[in-house]
Amino acid sequence: MPYGEGPDAQTMVFKLRHMEVFRAVMLTGSISGAAKMLYVSQPAVSKLIGYIEGRLAYRLFDRINNRLVATAEAQILHREVERVYQAALAVNECARGLANGPSRQLSLCCSASLSTVVIPFGLARLKQQMPALQIEWQTTLMRDMPNQILSKKVELSVSALPVVHDHLHSLPYMRARLVCVMAAEHPFAQRAVLSLHDLVGQPLLLFRPDMPFGRLLADAIERENLHLTSLLSFTNATEAVALVKQGMGMTIIDEFVAQDSALVVVPLEEAIEFDVSFVYSRFEPLSAAALRLLGVLHEQAVKLGRNIPGFTLPSA
Repeated sequence: MPYGEGPDAQTMVFKLRHMEVFRAVMLTGSISGAAKMLYVSQPAVSKLIGYIEGRLAYRLFDRINNRLVATAEAQILHREVERVYQAALAVNECARGLANGPSRQLSLCCSASLSTVVIPFGLARLKQQMPALQIEWQTTLMRDMPNQILSKKVELSVSALPVVHDHLHSLPYMRARLVCVMAAEHPFAQRAVLSLHDLVGQPLLLFRPDMPFGRLLADAIERENLHLTSLLSFTNATEAVALVKQGMGMTIIDEFVAQDSALVVVPLEEAIEFDVSFVYSRFEPLSAAALRLLGVLHEQAVKLGRNIPGFTLPSA
C-alpha cells in the first residue's frame, strides 16, 4: 500500500505479532537487537517492519546514517502497544496460574482498614488449610472495587462498608464500630467510655468528610447536633494513628486499625457502626478458595460476637 493511502477502518492492520516486533525494535533501537530479543533473523524483522509500515501507510522509523530513528507516530503508537503488552502479560500469568486448577489461585482486595487485623488473620488461616494456594492481595478504595471485580483483576473484595452496584453481590457478614484512639498520657485515656459531646473543643483528627468513614462519622455528629473541628483531615486510619503518636490530639477510627495501633482505645457511647461485606460478581460463582476464605472470616466474626444474624455463606 503506498504511503498516504489510509487503511480500511474495518481491517485490523496492526496485529499482535506486528506489535511484538515493533515493540522489540523500539526497545532495542535496532533491527539486529530486535532479532536477538525475539530469536529470529534480522531479515525477518526488517521485512516485517517494512510490511507493517506499508499496511499502516506511514513510516514508523526513519533510516538516518544506518540508524533507525522512531517517528512521532511510532512514539505515540509505542505507548498504546505497551499498554496492550502489559495486559497480555497479565493474561499470561492468569493462564499459568490456572495450570493447577482455578481453586489454586485467589486474588482479592480489601479496604485499608481491614488490612491490619481482619484480612491477615483470614489469609493466615486459609494458607494453613490450603498450603499450595497462590494468593494475590491488595488494598483498594471502595469506589474502585466494582472495576477491580468486573475487570477480573480480583475475584473477591472485602469492604468495610457495603458496595452498591447492579452487577455485584454485597453481603454484610460482620458488624463493627468506630472508636476513640489517643496516647496513654491523654486526659481521657483512663475513661471507660466517651461521648461525642465530650470531644467538643478537644484537638481532634477526623476523616475527610468525602470519604465513606468520614460521611458515617459526620452523620453521627450531625444527629447529636454537634460541631467538632478537625486539626487535620485524613483519608486512611493508619495516617491518623501516626499523627496521634506524634502528639496531635486524638482521633476516631475503625476498631480494627485501632486494635493494632499500640495506642489507648476508648469505646464511644454513641454506637457508630458499619457492616463489613463480601463483594463479588453476580455473573460468576466464587472459587473453592474464595468460599473457604469467606467461611474463615465468618467464623472469626462469630467468635468475636460480631456476626450479622441470618447471614449464610453463598453456595459454590
